[in-house]
Amino acid sequence: DQYLDRIGTITNNEYLVFFTKSHKSNYSNRYFVCDNQIQCVEYSQVCDLNDDCGDGSDEIACTNNFTCNSSGQFIPKIKKCDGQYDCVDMSDECNAQCSREILEGTYLKVTSMVIAVLAVLSNMVIMIKNILSLKHSTTSVGLVNKSLIILISFGDLLVGCYLLVIAVYDTIIFKKGYCHEQMKWITSSRCSIIGVVSTIGSQVSLFAMAGLSIVRLNGIRGSLRVPGEVNLAKSLKVAV
Repeated sequence: DQYLDRIGTITNNEYLVFFTKSHKSNYSNRYFVCDNQIQCVEYSQVCDLNDDCGDGSDEIACTNNFTCNSSGQFIPKIKKCDGQYDCVDMSDECNAQCSREILEGTYLKVTSMVIAVLAVLSNMVIMIKNILSLKHSTTSVGLVNKSLIILISFGDLLVGCYLLVIAVYDTIIFKKGYCHEQMKWITSSRCSIIGVVSTIGSQVSLFAMAGLSIVRLNGIRGSLRVPGEVNLAKSLKVAV
């Protein structure tokens, strides 16, 4: 007597299904039975990103949402892997489909590590070799050349150290956990320090290379200069 527009039937001896009578005297089922078998919700509440059943059964089978791992919160699927953390546990960004790493891919990791090690070792050798040979420089031009080469090697050494630190943090320290540690790493003093080291190294190397180019261009121009005044007599003498 309470719901005169509803008819109750038993389905599989388990669920009570309500059919509602519309204004055209047609009966339709507008209710979703929750898995907890305690309550029903209207189908308009299914897949609406809200846990209306209380057990998540009205959302769990939907394809328009993503379920956060720890909280069970439902977010629109378009917010998964969009670069912004919508889940408290970051599971919408830190997962198998879109998890972040400092160096993406095995090839880049191996290549970065090899280049970093070679850069550090080779530039250390060049620096030591040129520092030891400074005392043998007999001209100011030779001294300037060796000094600039040492500066270039020093700058490249700093850049190599930066790349080596990044490779070590990515492959050894963070491994697959970088995504969860990303914000902490970006705002840490360690990240700032190696960023400064990289900037100093690239700038030192750049200016030293520019200075070395100027010195060598000046030397080439000097070697092409004809000594003294050129006249007809001197030209004939050379020709004879």
